[in-house]
Amino acid sequence: MTELLALIKLCDDSSVVVTDKVARRLRELNAREGNGDVWREIAAQEIVVSPAQRAALNAILAAPDEDSTKNEEQETRATKNEGRDQKLRAAWATIFRSDDENRVLEHALLALSEWQSGTGSGARGRVLLDELALEFGDFDLSSASSANDFGAANDFGAAGLDETAALAKFLFEFKPLRGASADDYYNPRQSNLTDVLESGHGLPITLSCIFILVGRRVGLSIRGCSFPGHFLASDAASGRIFDPFHGGRILSPREVYALEKAAPGEMNPAASTREIIARVLRNLSVAYFQSGESQNSAFMLSMLQLMDENSLHN
Repeated sequence: MTELLALIKLCDDSSVVVTDKVARRLRELNAREGNGDVWREIAAQEIVVSPAQRAALNAILAAPDEDSTKNEEQETRATKNEGRDQKLRAAWATIFRSDDENRVLEHALLALSEWQSGTGSGARGRVLLDELALEFGDFDLSSASSANDFGAANDFGAAGLDETAALAKFLFEFKPLRGASADDYYNPRQSNLTDVLESGHGLPITLSCIFILVGRRVGLSIRGCSFPGHFLASDAASGRIFDPFHGGRILSPREVYALEKAAPGEMNPAASTREIIARVLRNLSVAYFQSGESQNSAFMLSMLQLMDENSLHN
């Protein structure tokens, strides 16, 4: 395996440390003979690049090297968004000092919402999560026939569901939380926690995070389940795998086995908070690049590096 092929396979790795080193090396290779050198070498070696890898490569190669001089476009953006960017960096430094994984996850995602949508977005998101938890407390699954039918007791047993399965049904069937449509899948808003709570549409990882954070509020331990090209959620108590993007359905043992067989060693049913946030940042970087916002794309990659630096110092 050539060095370039190995780097391409690792460009969307779940480890922030790995992706940072891979990005640095790819930029070094790209700078050898001017921009486009990596793509010429990919063509020369006849390397097959998947759409996801192509998007990640484009985002990496579009990001400026640390020692490069900012061009006029970068300077304009830096002046315009300096306050917003500095606020997120400052929040990042504080957020990752906590040892509470769910607290870190919630605060990081809401800080990103504030960066995307402005002051107040994070507070709205927190209120919406609280409201979902309170509403679930009054949800009577056994008699509910529509999103508006809620009783005074949670008789989940009568419906053949435990509380985790009932929460999945509540959020992704009775409430209007659905997977993003194909034509809007790469909109950066699909990674904005508050926007997804308000619009009812999001990426698999954003919907899984809502499942995790509402679950924490009602005493459930739900974890992220990382898988190439998709993101799921797992119940820490039972080990069952849920698919929030597809109605919160529970995957059968046969389906889980098929996924593990398709990508041996790639499924992680207990993804760490930092792995989840790193994936959200990479999704945002790709989404911004595809929408022509290359500087926002590069900034998301810089937040990946900052998150890693904060982790190393804690």
